[in-house]
Amino acid sequence: MKKKKAVNPPTEKEEALLDSIVENSKDTVEIRGRKWHVEWMRNGTKRKVTHIMLTEKEDDKVNSKCAAAIVLNGYWKILFFYWFLWRWFFYVMQYSDEELLPLIETGKKKVRVEGYCACTILLTEMKDTVKSMTREEVNRIRQESFMALRGRQEKNIPS
Repeated sequence: MKKKKAVNPPTEKEEALLDSIVENSKDTVEIRGRKWHVEWMRNGTKRKVTHIMLTEKEDDKVNSKCAAAIVLNGYWKILFFYWFLWRWFFYVMQYSDEELLPLIETGKKKVRVEGYCACTILLTEMKDTVKSMTREEVNRIRQESFMALRGRQEKNIPS
């Protein structure tokens, strides 16, 4: 008979994290005495950061542009204020990469990736363009896995 695992109640830290996600709470990052708030990243913001990373030719402007998109974090805000804010960061305030690093790190923490990764894995398996394995391929892979496991076990045996 299979033993069922007991369900543990969430810890206070896990509950606080869930509340932060549900309420879209903001984290505060301070740069030269100025406080910037970072919310959970919206899809449009992630798309804008991706676009900046792929198209920007001048490497020294990339961090300022991405930081501006992370701070604005919304379609309309990015549409109307992005052009001004990244120039403010780059030309006026002249923030260094080290100063923008905490802002970008906080933005990275505010990206929900677990669901995205799970969906990507499942959808990849559903593609009809991926060739299905034959029995011979499955047997060969299983044999290789078994041999690799057996080799590791032999190394772990004390002499």
